[in-house]
Amino acid sequence: MRSYPRRRRAALALVLGAAAALRLAHWAAVRDQPFFARLAMDSQEYDRWARALAAGDWLGSEPFFQAPLYPYLVALVYRLTGVSTDAVYLLQIAVAVAALAALARAADRMLGAPHGLVAAALGALYGPFVFHDVQLLKESFAVSAACLLLAVLAAARAGGRARTWLGAGAVLGLLALLRENALLLAPLLALLALRRGERRASLARVALFAAGVLLPLAPVAARNAALGGGFLPTTWQGGVNFWIGNHAGADGTYRPVSPGKQVPALERAEPRRIAEAEAGRPLSGAEVSRFWRDRALAWAAREPAAFARLQLAKARLYLSWYEWPDAVDYYWTKTISPALALPLAEFGAVSLLALAGLVLARRRARELAPVWLFEFGWAASTIVFFLFARYRLPAVPGLLVLAAVPFVALARAARAKRHALALAGALAIILAWAAPHRAGFRPRTGLVEFNLGRLAQEAGDLAAAERHYERALDAAPGDFLAAMNLGTLAARRGDLGRGLALLERAAAIEPGSDDARANLGAAHLAAGDLAAARRELERALALNPGHAAARRNLELVAAREGRP
Repeated sequence: MRSYPRRRRAALALVLGAAAALRLAHWAAVRDQPFFARLAMDSQEYDRWARALAAGDWLGSEPFFQAPLYPYLVALVYRLTGVSTDAVYLLQIAVAVAALAALARAADRMLGAPHGLVAAALGALYGPFVFHDVQLLKESFAVSAACLLLAVLAAARAGGRARTWLGAGAVLGLLALLRENALLLAPLLALLALRRGERRASLARVALFAAGVLLPLAPVAARNAALGGGFLPTTWQGGVNFWIGNHAGADGTYRPVSPGKQVPALERAEPRRIAEAEAGRPLSGAEVSRFWRDRALAWAAREPAAFARLQLAKARLYLSWYEWPDAVDYYWTKTISPALALPLAEFGAVSLLALAGLVLARRRARELAPVWLFEFGWAASTIVFFLFARYRLPAVPGLLVLAAVPFVALARAARAKRHALALAGALAIILAWAAPHRAGFRPRTGLVEFNLGRLAQEAGDLAAAERHYERALDAAPGDFLAAMNLGTLAARRGDLGRGLALLERAAAIEPGSDDARANLGAAHLAAGDLAAARRELERALALNPGHAAARRNLELVAAREGRP
């Protein structure tokens, strides 16, 4: 900011202050609410992992399955402040606000002032950014890293020192330790270092960029290899995620390898169990990843048309205005946060404005090359796997650079007293901003109630858990997990009729679930129907020979039947 004129520095400071105030207001509204104070799914796993690290287990004992940088950062916060999610949220807010300053610098380098100020203002008001800055998830830091990467790339291309390319590579490497797909962008972004007529200097810049990428990845690769994972520069979930997004039953969103096994610990265990069962031997993390990758590629080779249609379906999901949820629903959070309920910028508005910016800045393609390459690379490297809306978040800073162009064009038209053009532009911007808010997106009540039920069950409040699962099933009658969990709880408190009915329903929804079959067998055992119990328990073990509860209950069935 030092090289900015004083007036522009003051304007940017005002934008950054507003960004901080909005995020702090949102934090104050949700900090004691479920999913923010009591964590679920991935957030819960990051908290567990960070606590173990902060307690001294910095090396760990297994190759990384999930990207490691975020839990290590959280562990440092925990070690310095005590186990405080609030401290993490406040750090994420501070880093996010600083990243907007980096985005402003990137936009000004590529397009000139005042594009940076507008891009930062749009980022300050972007609803999904505000939402993720107050979650125990890696997305906030990933967005900040993307802002910094654009700024460093713009500086390097503007004639920065050669070592700036080393820094750009290092930022990309760090981003890959937050979101592994970023590693696939390295060849594309390396093209930015090439210049016609500078062969030797271009190769030197590419080499520095590549060295920068390797700097943060090398220790991770060495650690994974030392712990028996094979060559893994980041994690071993890449092949698993590729299969999740590319097989005959895939729809572009997350589906667990085994039905009902979306708890983080089981997301690691199930792919390994299935791969090792098929291989007939223990496998390294790299081998498990290759197993699932090769399975997905084999399907794509057999069904190329289906594979192509699936990629198009995922591209539509990527471009959708809807914020497809993971564990925490964006639209539900708006109902408990007055700050988030404001008419903030949404993905639909930013994408429409970015499209207009693409047209208006069509003669600035060379200057905008970091944005084009990053946007294309991020979209492709996300679509090829599977999608939640949060996976596209690191691409939004580049879109904000483009979305700033119509605002600047509008201001210039107004200054030139081209009133008709300025009025038309203002109307178009207002309509683009309002369109996503008029789309009628509603909270996914079933998802919210199911996760509230899980939180209540984990806290030991089984009556509340049943109420939430019932609401989840009312909202989404095909919710397999809600039916299974509700049936299991009913059976455990002695309501065997209701429990059996719900577990039968769950097994009908997901016939391939070993847990549904095992729980149904346990309920039949409790009801005294030994034949039905044996049938369901044997089905569970056919699906998963290692299912311990099913095996124990089958032994009880055999004992009651008088079998040896």
